[in-house]
Amino acid sequence: MYDKIQCGNRLKHLREVKGKTQHEVAAEIGISVDTIRKLEQGKRAPSVTVVDRLREYYKTTADYIISGISEDSYDLLDRDKQLIVDSVIEGIKKLIE
Repeated sequence: MYDKIQCGNRLKHLREVKGKTQHEVAAEIGISVDTIRKLEQGKRAPSVTVVDRLREYYKTTADYIISGISEDSYDLLDRDKQLIVDSVIEGIKKLIE
């Protein structure tokens, strides 16, 4: 199931690995610092547009940002678990649209 807190933790980690401040990320991808702050604190879920900008900025996948599953780990799941992950991601996309 989608967890805003874990998603926020991943985003904060990605930002810190890149050596950027919240202000720098916000300016470079064109969203407010308040949005970055709330995403990292798990107080807000990212929109599809924001996920796409973050995915491109951090050179990762939307799956990783949303669920913490990288392409490598997704491929290691059995088919039943992949279907569950796919279903959860689709549900999240519908909720945040």
